[in-house]
Amino acid sequence: MQNLFSDLKTKTHNKHEALEHSAPFALFHNMMGDNGNENHEAHRKNYYNVLCVMREFHQRCKSLINHATEKYPSLQALANQFEAQAVITALDNDLAELNSINAKGMAELQSVDLPSFETALSAAISAMYVWLGSSMGANIISRRLNKTDYGFPTNYYQSMAKQAKAWPEFKQEVARLLPVLIEASYVEKELEKHNGETLSVAIINDANLWFEHLILLGKSTSLPPQTLS
Repeated sequence: MQNLFSDLKTKTHNKHEALEHSAPFALFHNMMGDNGNENHEAHRKNYYNVLCVMREFHQRCKSLINHATEKYPSLQALANQFEAQAVITALDNDLAELNSINAKGMAELQSVDLPSFETALSAAISAMYVWLGSSMGANIISRRLNKTDYGFPTNYYQSMAKQAKAWPEFKQEVARLLPVLIEASYVEKELEKHNGETLSVAIINDANLWFEHLILLGKSTSLPPQTLS
């Protein structure tokens, strides 16, 4: 179990890279290196798309984690490390400040189905992993955005920068809980239907599904997948 996080990093690398190079995220990173005003509206639309995708992701994670916690109460210690509503509120505040809340765009995102995860338990832990992983660069992104001339709100990235501090405790808590959760999942026959697959393998598989899901959410936005210059 001590190798779970190193395995997660290695075995989700390709999906993580694919996500970073997909729209709207690839365009978002390009945007932060460009201070020119000629692309302000295009960058504003792209930033809006990034925030909408992340809002849908966090909302779905929150619901799924809450569901798993009801089934496995011992997960509550992990769930408590996530200030889910604060993150979603920060996203809502940024979208409101951009004055860009688009009902049609939100509906397109909501029409993207969740993947068929291995188990409720592995889906929740992998959601937490991807959530916290996305917080690691939040402080850098916030600072870079603040250095541009666009004046875009950064409540979300500031909120996620605070969330990143939970990473060491999260890893420790997962290591402590995993043996208990494995026993519980086998007792409930949740892993047996996957041919005896271990919980750690299921977590890795579901983390990859989360990355694929984020890519699909990004594709559902209306921004064309070309690089802005």
